[in-house]
Amino acid sequence: MFASLASLAERRSELDALEAEWLEAVAEYDRSDDWRVEHFASAASALGAACRMDPGVARTYVHLARRLEQLPEVAAAFRCGEISARHATVIGSAFTHTRAAEMSMVEDRLVDVARMETPKVLSGVVQRLADSIDGDGGAESEEARFARRRYHGSRSLDDMLNVNALYDPESADIHEKAIAAEMDRDHRANDERTMSQRRADAVTNVFRHSLDRGDVGMSRGAVPHVTYVVHVDGGSTTNDALVDLMRTDREQAGHLSRTTLERIMCDCDITRVVMTGASEILDVGRATRTATAAQWKALVVRDRHCRAPGCRQPPERCQAHHRRHWGAPDYGPTDLENLELLCWFHHRERHKHDAPARAA
Repeated sequence: MFASLASLAERRSELDALEAEWLEAVAEYDRSDDWRVEHFASAASALGAACRMDPGVARTYVHLARRLEQLPEVAAAFRCGEISARHATVIGSAFTHTRAAEMSMVEDRLVDVARMETPKVLSGVVQRLADSIDGDGGAESEEARFARRRYHGSRSLDDMLNVNALYDPESADIHEKAIAAEMDRDHRANDERTMSQRRADAVTNVFRHSLDRGDVGMSRGAVPHVTYVVHVDGGSTTNDALVDLMRTDREQAGHLSRTTLERIMCDCDITRVVMTGASEILDVGRATRTATAAQWKALVVRDRHCRAPGCRQPPERCQAHHRRHWGAPDYGPTDLENLELLCWFHHRERHKHDAPARAA
C-alpha cells in the first residue's frame, strides 16, 4: 500500500512521542537506583546491557532523560511528537548549570523554533544564545566542542579497521580539505570506486605519504622492514626446507596472505632469522634493501612516474616493483631491468593480478 507524505510525517511524530515516553521511563529507572541493586555501575551501563547498545549511545540517552526533567516545555513538545529527539538533544546539551536560569526564561521560544526548523538550524540558534549567556565570545562553547574530540579504532574479526571519530569544527575543516584535495589528485579515468572507497583511499594515501617522507614517526623515510623466521626441523638446511617453513605472521596482527606479503616485500628491508627448536637462534641474516638508494634514483630518472598504462603518479607516490617477484618461486633479481615504478594503487593491483598465475 502506498504511503502518502502526510501519513509518513504522522507516523514519524508517533515514533517521536513513543521515544519521549521511553525516555521518561529511562529517567525513572535512573532515579530509582535499581541499577545498583542489579549490580551495574550506572544506569547507562544497565541500559546498554539490556538494550544491546554501545556504551556511548546508552550514556547519551540517560543524559537526555535527565535534561528533559529540567526542561518541561521541551519534554511536553517531545511527548506530543511535535519535536524529535535530535531537537531535544540540541537544547538539552546546551542546558548547563551556569546557563539554566537564562535558558529556562526562553525555553518556550526555543521550542517554537524546534517545531518549525531542523535540528541543524536550531543548533545555530541555541549556540548563539549560549554564547550570549556565557559572555565570552563563544570561548566556553568552543572549548567544550574541542574537549569532545575523539578517535577510536578497532579491528574486526577479518582484520578490517573500524573507525569512529569526532572532530571539532576547525579540525574537521582540515580533514575535509585534505581528503577532498587527495581525492581530486587520486581520481583516475573510468574510476569504478565508490565515493566512500575513494575517501578511504585518500585518507590512507595522506598517511602513507607522511610516513614515506619521514614527516611523522621515527622511520625518516625508511621502507618497511620484514623479518622472516625459519624453523629448521630434523637438522634440515636445504633452501627448499627453509622456504617451506617461512612464517608470514605479523606481530600482534595475524596472518598475511601470500599476495600481500609479496607486495610488501617488493620494496622493503629483509632480515632472515634461522632457528631450531623453540628458541635457539642458528643464524641472523643481514638486512638488505630490495632497491638501493642509487637504484631508486635511477628508477626515477628512467621511469619518471608510475609505469601502469595511463597513470602518471609521481615517484613520491610510487614503490619499486619487481617484474619477476623477488621471492620463491621466481627469485627475480634486484636490478634495474627487473624493477619499475608503480604507484600505491597499481602496485596492489599488479600483485593481485599476478597472484593466480604464480599459484598455478
